[in-house]
Amino acid sequence: MSHSLPPVPASSARRGRAAGWVAAIAAVYLLALWYVDRDRNIVSRLAELAAPLGACALLVLASYVARYQRWRAVLVAQGHPPAHWALGFAAYLAGFAFTASPGKAGELLRIRYFAWQGVPARTTLTTFIFERALDLLVITVLAIGAAALIPLFGLLVAIILAVLLGLAALACWPRLARTAGGLIDRVPGTPIRRLGHFLVDGAVALGPLLRLRLLLPASAWGGVAWLLTAAAFALLCASVGIDLAWPLALGIYPLAMLIGALSFVPGGVGTTEAAIVLMLGANGVSPDTALAVAIGIRLVSLWLAVLVGMLAMAALELSAQRRSPA
Repeated sequence: MSHSLPPVPASSARRGRAAGWVAAIAAVYLLALWYVDRDRNIVSRLAELAAPLGACALLVLASYVARYQRWRAVLVAQGHPPAHWALGFAAYLAGFAFTASPGKAGELLRIRYFAWQGVPARTTLTTFIFERALDLLVITVLAIGAAALIPLFGLLVAIILAVLLGLAALACWPRLARTAGGLIDRVPGTPIRRLGHFLVDGAVALGPLLRLRLLLPASAWGGVAWLLTAAAFALLCASVGIDLAWPLALGIYPLAMLIGALSFVPGGVGTTEAAIVLMLGANGVSPDTALAVAIGIRLVSLWLAVLVGMLAMAALELSAQRRSPA
């Protein structure tokens, strides 16, 4: 379908709730930063790191291109490629606007914007689940370089593998999916049942995507994307004089992200930073320096993503308003 499709009716209530979550999390984050900065002057240290933080931001922005290339490849494999690369990229970036929402569910805002380009909601959901699953795998592999810093790393890997195997089982065994659907039907609450069926349907749709001809290039794009982000963290560490072996430098941030994800705190806010501080501290880095690095990398990763997503969302909404009939 053409990218000139009329806008889908806005789900303003859902977007409002997601925006409320992000605003509340950002407010708490800023308050915590102000509290910590009273005696440690973290903000002034970050100002002195403007140049390396800018370089880190460029690496993170480049990672978005790699991530979208993977996303687009998965859409193509399902027979729904975006008509135009730039519009598809904008729709992908818009999902980052609410990436700090619980479980990153706000990223499903992409359903709205890809629908304008003729991509069905189920296809976007399936692509989202495929992306999250591959991200878990790639980030876990990168985190191995810092595994010695976390005594329970084996348990962490076991949990992740259980999640991935569960998704694969739902995708490959229709009988299991039907059983899961039956269990969901017994759950009280219509919205919860609807969400459960939506997610199981998305997992089932993964079946045709579990092919080496897609998994290999998609994993490669994911590896490039997260290596760029891990390299941004390593660069920031080097800029403040932290000397780490390269497997460790590339492994700390991915491992901290996994810890943040398993904390079930939206966006891993606070827990990811704490994990970075603890792991750097275990390598002899002072608390103030470790905290500056932790906050700095989160500014150019999580909060940069939110900003880029908001800008992309605003651009798409304004474009839709101009195309709407008077």
